Amino acid sequence: MGKQRLSLFDIFNYAALTIFCLSILYPFVYLINMSLSTSAGLYSRDFTLFLWPEGFTLEAYRKFLSMNYVYSGYGSTIFRTVAGTVLSLIVMSGAAYALSKKYLPHLKIYTTIFVITMFFGGGLIPSYLLMRNLGLLDNVWILVLGPMVNAFYLLIIRNFFMSIPEELEESARLDGAGDIKIFTHVIIPLSLPVIATIGLWQAVNHWNAWFDSLIYINSMDKHVISVHIRRLVIEQNAAMNDQLINSLGSVQKKDMPAPESIRAAAIMVTILPILCVYPFIQRFFVRGVMVGAVKG
Repeated sequence: MGKQRLSLFDIFNYAALTIFCLSILYPFVYLINMSLSTSAGLYSRDFTLFLWPEGFTLEAYRKFLSMNYVYSGYGSTIFRTVAGTVLSLIVMSGAAYALSKKYLPHLKIYTTIFVITMFFGGGLIPSYLLMRNLGLLDNVWILVLGPMVNAFYLLIIRNFFMSIPEELEESARLDGAGDIKIFTHVIIPLSLPVIATIGLWQAVNHWNAWFDSLIYINSMDKHVISVHIRRLVIEQNAAMNDQLINSLGSVQKKDMPAPESIRAAAIMVTILPILCVYPFIQRFFVRGVMVGAVKG
């Protein structure tokens, strides 16, 4: 058989997808080039579009990593990401397992309560008052316990559990297994795709979150790294820049990289760790999401 020719639609489709992918990738390329460029190179190009660094230096990364609160910020971010993701998966998986059982008393009421929280919430002020009354203000655990349960993710896990044949549980019960052993030795091993998918989503949410830290945390050394990056990137006034760069040592001003290079380096250092995790869990996505979304 001869080679199948591409139709006009296929050519247009490939071209559109290629342009779309390039439009997504280029901002990362631009940031990498800006972070690696020298100050003279950036200003000579007037920050126009470029595909390679203008000059080459790692000074922006060194300057950023020598700033105040960078390592404490990363510590808070890593803590909330790891602890928050693990606790979320434990709590949501347990609740999803209970909601997946048709013999659970008042099942429809419990499910409706979770669904309602997806559309309605108390708002910022009631949440703040609740956290204050619980004594969690200015405590890093508020970043873990606050967003611990996501109703949408919980229902996806529940739907996946409902897709598992009931005969497997019945066979385990005949062997003398109880609910906890069935959950830990039968359901969880079979649900690794959806657990990995939800775990990555929750980890990304924790890694990128900054608003709750800004609202509930007062101590600078307890803020997550995204709050410090926000101050560096968004708040452009000179006083804030001086505050963020006041620990750069005795390096002369003329040797400092451009502020834009430091901001680009800060963004790249922040997003690279979570991007490196994605390829290891990507293979679980299609099965985890599709199976969890089909079963009603």
